[in-house]
Amino acid sequence: MPYDDGVSDTALTNELLQGLDPTQQAAITSGAPLLAVIAGAGSGKTGVLTRRVAYRCLTETADASHVAVLTFTRQAANELRRRLRALGLRDTIIAGTFHSVALGLLRQRWDEQGKSHPVVVADRRRLIGEVIGPKRTANINDLSADIDWARSRNITADRYASAIQSSGRRSLAPVADVAKVMSDVQLLKRKRGVIDLDDLLSLTIDAMRDDNNFANIVHWKIRHLFVDEAQDLNPLQLAVLDQWRVGRDDLTLVGDPSQSIYGFNGADPSVLTALEQRFPGIEVIRLSANYRCTPQVVQAGLRALSHLPTPSPQLFSTRPDGPPVQIFGFDDEKAEATGIAQIIESWRTPSSRWRDFAVLARTNAQLAPIRDALTSRDIPTRIVGSVAADPIQRAAREVGDLPSSTRISTWSRDARTPLAEDSLETEEDLVARRRVADAVDEFLAEGGGDGRTFLAWVRTNRPFEDDRHQDTVEILTFHGAKGREWDNVILAGCEQGLIPHSSAKSPTETAEEIRLAYVAMTRAADRLAITHARSRRGRSRTRSPFVHGVDIAVVVAPPSADYVRDQTLRRQELDPHDYVYDELVQWRTNAGRVANLDPLIFCSDEVLRRIAQARPTTSEELAAIDGFGQPMSQRVGHRVLAAIQRGIIQSQQ
Repeated sequence: MPYDDGVSDTALTNELLQGLDPTQQAAITSGAPLLAVIAGAGSGKTGVLTRRVAYRCLTETADASHVAVLTFTRQAANELRRRLRALGLRDTIIAGTFHSVALGLLRQRWDEQGKSHPVVVADRRRLIGEVIGPKRTANINDLSADIDWARSRNITADRYASAIQSSGRRSLAPVADVAKVMSDVQLLKRKRGVIDLDDLLSLTIDAMRDDNNFANIVHWKIRHLFVDEAQDLNPLQLAVLDQWRVGRDDLTLVGDPSQSIYGFNGADPSVLTALEQRFPGIEVIRLSANYRCTPQVVQAGLRALSHLPTPSPQLFSTRPDGPPVQIFGFDDEKAEATGIAQIIESWRTPSSRWRDFAVLARTNAQLAPIRDALTSRDIPTRIVGSVAADPIQRAAREVGDLPSSTRISTWSRDARTPLAEDSLETEEDLVARRRVADAVDEFLAEGGGDGRTFLAWVRTNRPFEDDRHQDTVEILTFHGAKGREWDNVILAGCEQGLIPHSSAKSPTETAEEIRLAYVAMTRAADRLAITHARSRRGRSRTRSPFVHGVDIAVVVAPPSADYVRDQTLRRQELDPHDYVYDELVQWRTNAGRVANLDPLIFCSDEVLRRIAQARPTTSEELAAIDGFGQPMSQRVGHRVLAAIQRGIIQSQQ
């Protein structure tokens, strides 16, 4: 048994189930070997998963030495291990990412075969850049996105063209170029004796298919599988999972299809929405109680999900009512950034910490101006990015790719070189590299080896994640906020073109944008604000349709007099005699005055123009106009139709 002696099994079982609701307890104690737990935002899914692992080990329906708990990021894997240890489980359990578990199995195989271990390259973009050279005929970002799409589906270079055609996906770069670069990258990796992260999974699949002895060893070692964040599974990871569970259906999946936001990496919510087809005989338990967010925040998130063609989850908050969600409209992006700083200042209380606040935006480009606006008002702030956006993590990753202590030592020496005048690096990059170099020197002084060993040493002895404990307002993207939570959250730039992003062309891509908005909203525990700009980069913008119909919203920050005058002049220049539009504007102005709200809460200029052009005669026709919708038509449709008729009569006089 993996538990301390002296405590009865009954007492341990009761402790595992203490403080949980009946549905959570059912998920933990279910005797179904094949189980899916569909866990809504804030429902305590990771706690349920780790307690289910502990419960099964305690009741001897699973052997801890043959358990594998899988997730998708190192941070999530560390959290799983921490929770499992806190529950009394020893380190015999395998807990890690798909890539790390696959690497461990492959290393054992290479050792048995007497083969050297290839270096794992974390950044495939550098390899792509090398093979296409300085005279690039295709955009490296497009090539990288296309290759990522293919590799996440285990599609090889010779199959890329046919896969693109059968999938209906539009290749960002020319198909022939993508296939050639994929082939050239594979040749370069073989020449250097390196592999990338996706190779770890495809090599595992091939080895298990071709080597029965290896397959038998893996099946003996891994008998009980648990997957956290199962909505993030892509086809390549699913294929590995299928290989690992051949011969036994001992699998627990925990996840939320409404939080599937990594379509660019091949993730597909149908893994959890079509469970019976994918995993025949699976038992499904749904966790619908949100323990994190106030009812107002939960309802705002569900309002976003209501734009999906499928029914929204039956999620409800267990908390008392909180403050209403607030929608702030600003003239432009500069006013919005200043306004966000003012919102934070108005929300802060003597007992608040700065790290209780976060500002989330759809794109990385939005982050720096918001940071600058906050720091100008002496609000401590930092941008939290992905590894690629974090200079410290980027520098550590560079070291991680180096094959020897000699190369690492050289990197450390070079990292301390002052920036040249024409350097593309910033002072922040230099500080980050020197900080990593200090860690490298300490690592080498202790007899450290290659880059891979350095990364393992850093995680154990000198993690760079300490920055997360600074008392600062965090600014990050919607994607970067996944799995995080704060007391107070502001969503910035909630406009058409950003939410949904203009790159979302297909229904599938738009659906993911809706889920992304839901994820961002439900990061807030207590207070949620939504901001938008009426003009961004000099172009008129309309508020995102995903926040239309938020009945609990309070709208503040009405447009300035200058903005109203500019918009009036612009409308006159565009269409000085559109009486229908004039009547619609008058209706909107009156509605705003009566409700003491920003008139744009009812609908934007762009939507009014669509209505004026279409001139609907029924509530159904009005509801069908993009940006207006059924809820608005039911509430104010009769007044809008009356305004249209008045405008028509005036135009005929």
